[in-house]
Amino acid sequence: MKKVLIVVIALFGLVASIFFAFRNEGAVKTSVAQQWPGQMGTLETVTERWPKLEANSASGKLASLGEMLPKNNTALHDFVAREITRDEIAIGESPALPDVSAIRDLLLREPVAWERYDEVGDEHAIAIRAMQMTMARALVANALTKARNGAPVAWDDLHAVWKLARSLDGHPQMMAQTAALSMARMINAVAWKMPLPAPTWLSEMQSRDDVRPLLDAFQHQTANYWRTSARIFPTKWLASSIDHDRKIAEDLFKFTGCEVSTPMNQLGTDLSSLWRRAFRYRAEREATANALRVREGKSIETSSRCTDGGWMFDGKTLRFSREIATGPPDTPMPLVLRVKH
Repeated sequence: MKKVLIVVIALFGLVASIFFAFRNEGAVKTSVAQQWPGQMGTLETVTERWPKLEANSASGKLASLGEMLPKNNTALHDFVAREITRDEIAIGESPALPDVSAIRDLLLREPVAWERYDEVGDEHAIAIRAMQMTMARALVANALTKARNGAPVAWDDLHAVWKLARSLDGHPQMMAQTAALSMARMINAVAWKMPLPAPTWLSEMQSRDDVRPLLDAFQHQTANYWRTSARIFPTKWLASSIDHDRKIAEDLFKFTGCEVSTPMNQLGTDLSSLWRRAFRYRAEREATANALRVREGKSIETSSRCTDGGWMFDGKTLRFSREIATGPPDTPMPLVLRVKH
């Protein structure tokens, strides 16, 4: 027993010596004090930029309606994914769809405010996000079904999804902003198939770039991991990880293309695939805008905000000058669209 106690004490001493050897509070403080791009401030000021948000009665009613939707509706999910990735304007037959009229009407009628959850991996926040995405897919599916029958009210379902996405403004958690991006991409991917004319709110959606909110969420995530780690183990490794992730943000802030390749961030879940989706979405918005121009009898915009490509139209097919890589589980809209038969 005495020998075991001696070994335990020795091990404890070894761990303690390693801890103090690698501990470097000064390096962490220096990294934390660095400015992030786009006037985002330092990690220390992150919480000041995001005031606390409380849920309102509309979000409670919406959550109750959302909970009544079928969970894991594979047929609906597959239908939406098929139409998003389909390169022709024709819309296929849909499966039986849930009634989303109450959800749509509430979103179009009342402003929705959700409670904010700042902890990474909060179980309630994860459940709310899943419910929000279920509602969004169901609304998009209903929009597609109405558009197949030429009904202009199909736009109302998409507008409701846009309102749902905007209800996540002011929520800097990464899971909230990835949900908002996914909703916007779904709307955009099917909007070019909707009945003409396009509503005015669509131009608001297409002028919004979701890269900045995602960068804000990235900084918020880094700050969250810094606060958690610094209490336990403020090391040189933590300092270098903060610097590494800030450099990713700086490079992304300056990037002007639509196909981006970033190294893995060192704090939190790997976001490299997210950045590919976010920058590709810039070209996707242009695809939809140009497809609607063609359908309205207008000329396309051949230029692109993507410095690594441009647009062409041969009278039938609209195409981006190059493919932009993405990967599973992403199901993006194609950048080659058969607008006319």
